[in-house]
Amino acid sequence: MWSKALIGLIIGRIATTLIGSTMSVSIGWHLYESTGEAFDLALVGIFQIVPVISLFLVAGWAADNFSRKSILLLSASLQLFVVLAVAILMNQPELNKWALFLSLSVLGAGRAFFAPAIQSVLPNIVSTDHLGRAVAAISSMWNIALTVGPFLAGVLLAMLDRQLYWVLIIFGLFTLGGFSLLPALKIHSERKLDLKDIFSGVHYLMHNNVVRGALFTDLVVILCGSVMAILPVFVKDVLHEGPETLGLLRAMPAVGATLIGLTMVRRKRAIERNGPLLFWSLIIFSFSIIGFAFSQNLYVACFALLIYGGSDMISVVIRSSVVQIMTPDALRGRVSAVNSLFIASSNELGDFRSGSVTAAIGPVACAVTGGVMSLGVVLLFRKTFRPLFELQKIEPPELSKPE
Repeated sequence: MWSKALIGLIIGRIATTLIGSTMSVSIGWHLYESTGEAFDLALVGIFQIVPVISLFLVAGWAADNFSRKSILLLSASLQLFVVLAVAILMNQPELNKWALFLSLSVLGAGRAFFAPAIQSVLPNIVSTDHLGRAVAAISSMWNIALTVGPFLAGVLLAMLDRQLYWVLIIFGLFTLGGFSLLPALKIHSERKLDLKDIFSGVHYLMHNNVVRGALFTDLVVILCGSVMAILPVFVKDVLHEGPETLGLLRAMPAVGATLIGLTMVRRKRAIERNGPLLFWSLIIFSFSIIGFAFSQNLYVACFALLIYGGSDMISVVIRSSVVQIMTPDALRGRVSAVNSLFIASSNELGDFRSGSVTAAIGPVACAVTGGVMSLGVVLLFRKTFRPLFELQKIEPPELSKPE
């Protein structure tokens, strides 16, 4: 399973994630420190998701018609440019939040092309038999980076404050080095841009209830239950702690996800009873949000977020395997673009929801309502997408029957 291409993909993925996870903590902290407005934390997500929504169809078509390696390298270069811009903005005497939001919009445009390309490339370098383990391996490494990033952000915030952004440029160079190890991948379709070609990924999803269910489950459950954006408010106003605690709490979901992911990588046999396992992982995820809402000390909050991340990891591996294995390679870029849109929408719109609700009713009430809403969605989707939640073995499209 392990090859130079897979190792390069992991290196690039880790470095990219370190940049993103560190900046998600530091930007939120510095922005709230500068403006004192919880709603500004919501805008951070909105300015990143709008370009993703605008470009996802073209980005998916590009991932199926151009070199996925080239797309990843160009996206990584754009991320490096944005890190440099943010470093300059954050070190001005007064933070221009609108220039910051504009920079984040450019980052969102790069993400629109990056996400379908990196999701599409894995089945090209790993066999179907090893794909589940490869997904778990990359997700584990990704979550290790998500763990290290917030810790790193907390330490660097305490040591360097706004100078930390210059350090992130080093990670950007590792991203470029990792993706350069990927092979030049064969493109399966002709480079002809028309509306029918662009929308073919959406058309495929309309006729496959299992893959469509995997995408919608991620979108709605995370949109309802996300609590990451309100952590700066929770840390300052509920726990009365500083940036080191923020970094610790931001890391806890990734720690839980990493522990579960490494367990799944060590598993020799493919997962059976995927649908029921997905259902119960989402139930636990929902209750962990409610548990976090009522935590009044650091230890309980850390434990709740640990469960939050671990249960989500099970869901991520199953849903990612469904999308990547059950989608034909010629359509994988376009379907992955829709998947990327749903993931980004769930995260960024979830952050907007939680930031807006927190501004209105406070962080505790926001988390409680989010957990209850997430639980309700899971119970509803169990009926709406029954084939997904009854799925046993995940098989390629030629062996499976789309609903």
